[in-house]
Amino acid sequence: MIKEKIKIIIATGGTGGHVFPAFSLAKYFTEKNILTEIVIDKRGFKYIEKYSFPNVNIINSSTIFKKNPILLIWSLIKIILAFIKSFLFLIKSKPQVVFGMGGYSSFPICIASKILNIPFVIYESNLYLGKTNKFLLPYAHKLLVSCADLTGVPKKNEEKKVEVGNIVRNEILNLALERGVELHFANELCSLKTKDDLEKIEMYLNFAVQKSGPYVWE
Repeated sequence: MIKEKIKIIIATGGTGGHVFPAFSLAKYFTEKNILTEIVIDKRGFKYIEKYSFPNVNIINSSTIFKKNPILLIWSLIKIILAFIKSFLFLIKSKPQVVFGMGGYSSFPICIASKILNIPFVIYESNLYLGKTNKFLLPYAHKLLVSCADLTGVPKKNEEKKVEVGNIVRNEILNLALERGVELHFANELCSLKTKDDLEKIEMYLNFAVQKSGPYVWE
């Protein structure tokens, strides 16, 4: 579905809840011969280090939600440095689309992509829109969600919301199938990742590229 020679950057980090769906998606695109790179922080990298994915770039960031003034200043410095690194990385990498998987680690590269006129799509796996995604939403091309009844989305941005289901690792799905285990989620509207769901994600990334303007390097 995605046109040839497109490059996708998947931005993730932090906890396994952000990292493993990003890694699953990166593997899916790579297996389809779509050039894919992961941008991740050191905290998240420990979850995928043993899998030896070929295109992983570490850019550390931080959160602004600090009560201690000194820690807040230090966090702002980290975010500024992460933004500069993200900006330079995108210019060098020349992707056609960025996919932010939520969490503060995806913030700098999504903002840098906006400045460089590179379309970005964000993904929310929780039942309530996270702080980072809520800030990025007005600038994002689409908000892909795991559950249709996600709350916290401003009414003016509701049209950006698209349900694609949970992005679950194939290892988990295959193990559940082998052992005859039925997987359940906390919310009945949450669905498992299927081939159709992955193709839907691929379709929206491709659509974001087609609808975008010229890139800074073109």
